[in-house]
Amino acid sequence: MGVRQLGANDLPASPGTPRSTVPASAEETRRWSSRYLREPKELLSSLYYHQREMQLIRALGPDVLLVRNHSLIKSSLMTSVRLGLPLVLEVNAPRAEAMTYDLEHWHVPFLPRWLEALHLRRADAIVTVSSALRDYLVERYRLVEDRFVVSPNGADVAMFRPDTVPDACLDGWRSGATVIGFVGSFERWHGVEMLAEMTLEVASARPQARFLFVGAGPERPRLEARTAQLGEAVRFTGPMPHHRIPGLVAALDIAVMPESNFYGSPLKVLEWMAAARAIVAPGYGPLREILETEREGILFEPRNPRQLVASILQLVDDRELRRLLGANAARRVRSQLTWADNATRVLAACRMALTRRAS
Repeated sequence: MGVRQLGANDLPASPGTPRSTVPASAEETRRWSSRYLREPKELLSSLYYHQREMQLIRALGPDVLLVRNHSLIKSSLMTSVRLGLPLVLEVNAPRAEAMTYDLEHWHVPFLPRWLEALHLRRADAIVTVSSALRDYLVERYRLVEDRFVVSPNGADVAMFRPDTVPDACLDGWRSGATVIGFVGSFERWHGVEMLAEMTLEVASARPQARFLFVGAGPERPRLEARTAQLGEAVRFTGPMPHHRIPGLVAALDIAVMPESNFYGSPLKVLEWMAAARAIVAPGYGPLREILETEREGILFEPRNPRQLVASILQLVDDRELRRLLGANAARRVRSQLTWADNATRVLAACRMALTRRAS
């Protein structure tokens, strides 16, 4: 006997009572508001957040204000000035780049970049996730390089380990095959089209290979449609709870990141390294900083699908190379790229900010 949970739409309506529906005009109003008023709302939110920050910080009495940069909410700058606190700004992406990925919302012209420049110039120290992002900000806003500390993201090495047992749900499906895969969100900036082409070409060249894709996102249906012809050789898990991710990563022999960007520090790659997976990724600057090609993984020329496929085929055919790259990657993470290492670098930026403010 099957059992399913009832939702609100399953309950019978009272006699003579129509189902509740949202009028089309109200829905259109909501969509319009979401598109055009999101950024103005964020700008106004700075005043509210500033008042809340003042209450909290006066009660806590910190020495430094450490803030992750937000494109439009600049309350921390006002708080830092009013309380005389050194400001350390953590930047993960430049405003101009973030806008190119957000096509759903209208963007306030000129003001966001002006605010970004003001925030960066007033900060006592700036933490970036890569040298490439630091160099971009220095050049764009004419900043002093010695105010920067580069601190890549880290991996949770207690959660992602080389000895993790692969998730049992894949035991029969793997059956000794070489498993190639991706774990993350299926967004257009992750190179889903290249991922689809790679899957088809590698499956044609090495029919014994299996392909595992973990996660959700707007581009997942397109990837599923493109690879449907491969049948059981491809497995999509959909979104999974976080505690299942290490076991799913452990099921991969080759972890693939088809596309990235010039500034970011991909957390997924660091976790794959910690799990001792053989990694293939595009050779952007931030990835070259954390992964030495041919030693801790293979970096291919960005947006070069032929190199991507060739790199994967090389690893499919060389089990010992996969083992060696994974072992080296795991050692690299544990010696330099844990979250504790990240925190040490951020604390160094805080000390630097205190010294600058004192002098």
